[in-house]
Amino acid sequence: MVVVVQGLLQALDGVIWQPDWWINNFGFEMVNVLDCSSNGQLVGEWPLRDFYRLFNGQDSYSHMFNAEMEESSNWTEHKAAVKSGILKLKDWPPAEDFQTRLPDHFANFMKALPFPEYTQRDGAFNLVNKLPAEFVPPDLGPKMYCAYGSNDKEGGNGTTNLHCDMADAVNIMAYAANSAGADADADAAAVWDIYPPEAIDTLRRFIAQTAANVEDAIHDQATYLTLPMRQAVYEQYGQQCYRIYQNPGDAVFVPAGCAHQVCNYSSAVKIAMDFVSPERVEYCYKLTQEFRKLTSKHQRNQDLLQLNNILWWTFADIQ
Repeated sequence: MVVVVQGLLQALDGVIWQPDWWINNFGFEMVNVLDCSSNGQLVGEWPLRDFYRLFNGQDSYSHMFNAEMEESSNWTEHKAAVKSGILKLKDWPPAEDFQTRLPDHFANFMKALPFPEYTQRDGAFNLVNKLPAEFVPPDLGPKMYCAYGSNDKEGGNGTTNLHCDMADAVNIMAYAANSAGADADADAAAVWDIYPPEAIDTLRRFIAQTAANVEDAIHDQATYLTLPMRQAVYEQYGQQCYRIYQNPGDAVFVPAGCAHQVCNYSSAVKIAMDFVSPERVEYCYKLTQEFRKLTSKHQRNQDLLQLNNILWWTFADIQ
């Protein structure tokens, strides 16, 4: 079952998630910027201030650039890239534990998480906490997902392509802009399309009809189903998805085993975290087996979840 919990803005410190906070505090940090309109191709390594400068649809933060924070020498080029593409940061910060690098943000996010017995690292029903202290735990987040607005109609581009997470996931939107790229037909900052596990083979068959060089149509994470494509899936196979609209303060829970995709209608900052619930272990195991069958060069080939260890120590705890 897909679950959405609303009304979490009161638990979030809005200021620390806004673009001007990132410009002020991490503006000189270099980040990898991807373009969703070219299937997530790397645009380049930018200072974070250039990524966020047009996040609200206009040059709202130009007043922040002065002698202490000079305008980037590549700003004209970066500005053109923002105007022509659908840019995003994924999994930032990428190389360090979120709690260590951003302790205030970590504490704020963890405080806002609903169902703490499942979502907290030490939650009673989060089976990851059964691993002994001497084990290096799997990297289940949190991670930030920051992307400009797009649209999901014909010719549009999602901000996260169709895929399956290795475990259950929760995603909270902390900030959204009133972007010029927003979809006027929907009163939402982002839209999620979530397919149940029994739809995955159908989706694989559908994507294989048109996609080239596919190893696994879901795990490749190379396809976004636009409105005409979703309609075709329904007309050909009778398969529908759960369509979820998300705004700031909304937490979207995606059960393990569900294929899902996201399109930001407005530029947005989200934070996501995975967890392993007892109810969805079966699907985590199935996904782990699928990942192992992928070729060694595939990005999802490794067992990053350590599910066998988690289950071993869970059963040991029961004994």
